[in-house]
Amino acid sequence: MKAFRYLRPASVEEAVKTSTPETAMLKAGGMDLLDLMKERVLTPDDVVQVPAVPERVRRVMTGPDGMLLVGALVTLAELAEAMAGPLPEVAHAASLAASPQIRHRATVGGNLCQHTRCGYFRLLSMPCWKRGDKECPVLQEGGVQENAGIFSNGSCACAHPASLPPVFAALDSLVMIQGAKLERTIPIADLYAPPKRGKLTDTTLAAGEVLTRVLIPPQGDAQLGYSEIRQKEAFDWPLVSAAARVVLRGGKIAAANIWLGSVAPTPHRAVAAEKALMGKPFDDATIQMAAAAVADGATPLPGNSYKAELATVAVKRALLRAAGRTK
Repeated sequence: MKAFRYLRPASVEEAVKTSTPETAMLKAGGMDLLDLMKERVLTPDDVVQVPAVPERVRRVMTGPDGMLLVGALVTLAELAEAMAGPLPEVAHAASLAASPQIRHRATVGGNLCQHTRCGYFRLLSMPCWKRGDKECPVLQEGGVQENAGIFSNGSCACAHPASLPPVFAALDSLVMIQGAKLERTIPIADLYAPPKRGKLTDTTLAAGEVLTRVLIPPQGDAQLGYSEIRQKEAFDWPLVSAAARVVLRGGKIAAANIWLGSVAPTPHRAVAAEKALMGKPFDDATIQMAAAAVADGATPLPGNSYKAELATVAVKRALLRAAGRTK
């Protein structure tokens, strides 16, 4: 890999100011960053270790208003343990990621901000629209399409692979972002933006900004379910993942959030499936109707049409878990 300086600032604020943002990369667990540096997809002059202080970035805490505060440096293993009581489906999502060894090193912030697993993007010897080439090779004749996205895939057909964004989005979570001059809080859905040619990440983080926390509001009597479908039980990424949150009032569904992962360049909200749930009883017939609506608006490629069916299955399983009718 390219030679770089390794910097260890003493605070988040110092990390933001330590090096020139255009030539620096932040490192938390480093599980994905080092792979991309070895392939020279990323070639930073400086690698800045996100410091484990202050306390807010490395712990799961409860705020005075009942909001759960998840530090960006909390590992996936720590998240699974901390959420086993208050939000078991978040623990479930965290416990499925990668492998036990990686979960003890990979962080919440890294999972939320990781790059696509698209093989064209990750191999410098291959063309890639995200890296600045003229066309997305996945969309060309003969392109490898099995793991590509089926939504919003007109210019770039990569798929966002992370497990946590769909479940955090279904919970209406916020993220705190520290910049050089101020700290801002945004809905987690706004952390992501459609891909642009030559822009390597799919986040909206500006140069020099650090994601420090995830804020999960109190869920009351909401019911949450998470499901993912993958080829292997461990050390693999989802082919499709789904998170579903449902609120019942008087035996009918009064609110619903359904988010999918690994089907689009960013986490994808299944609006048609949400509408299919509204005002109906939370029974098997309603779940089947919502699952059938998941693929509305999908544009599968010749090599990944199977993903539309997988999305239907993943949402059905997530809703059944939310209803408490499956484990």
